[in-house]
Amino acid sequence: MSVNLKNAPLSRNSAEITITLLMPTLNEIEGLKLIVPQLDRTLVDDIVILDGGSRDGTVEYAKEQGLRVERQRRKGLGPGIFDAVSEMKTSHVIEFSPDGNCLPEILPELVAQIRKGYDMVMVSRYLPPAKSQDDTFLTGVGNFLFTRMFRMLGSFPITDVLGMYRGYRCDIVRNYDFEHYLYGPVLEPLVTAICSVNGLSIIEIPGDEPLRVGDESKMSIPYNGSCILLMFVRLLIRKYLKIKI
Repeated sequence: MSVNLKNAPLSRNSAEITITLLMPTLNEIEGLKLIVPQLDRTLVDDIVILDGGSRDGTVEYAKEQGLRVERQRRKGLGPGIFDAVSEMKTSHVIEFSPDGNCLPEILPELVAQIRKGYDMVMVSRYLPPAKSQDDTFLTGVGNFLFTRMFRMLGSFPITDVLGMYRGYRCDIVRNYDFEHYLYGPVLEPLVTAICSVNGLSIIEIPGDEPLRVGDESKMSIPYNGSCILLMFVRLLIRKYLKIKI
């Protein structure tokens, strides 16, 4: 595990912590059929399928499994997650990709760390002994470079700034100016940066990233990369101008 003592967790009453497992989908029927039967639903208080307009039976399957389905209000993964988390009634959220990249067996440890009082718990693909089977050469280099860049913004020694698999307090997205920096479909590096810059308690736990299940990834590497770069530059400028992030 990666722990920064300056970012140690506050003592919280575990009984007051409630957790929503948020699963964004867009035509993820194959992944859902693989992942949903493996989930230990007793670990969380609610499971929400955040759907971006699936047409392959994803929504119908989720409802058959007794899962709550919410439609995205805005287009794009980042804004969709932001809107959903902003309105959640639970104290914490766990982002979980149902495409096979997130392992259900890591969920108990993630939940346990949340209940210790950490503001954010990240599952890192690059914290030993974890590894990513889904990385290409290009995405591996991009993840490495962006992680090193975002480390410059705060005090936490981040090893995986872009990974979706993470849990954090829902009120973080309500208490900080996310909309000012959120560009395109990627929310996770912004959550990481805001937590790190503001000295919130963070911990990483290692977790493998298996190959994606189903259709090819919907991610556009050039577009995502440019949005993350713009986000970083905006954050860096405001940091050095000593404007609160």
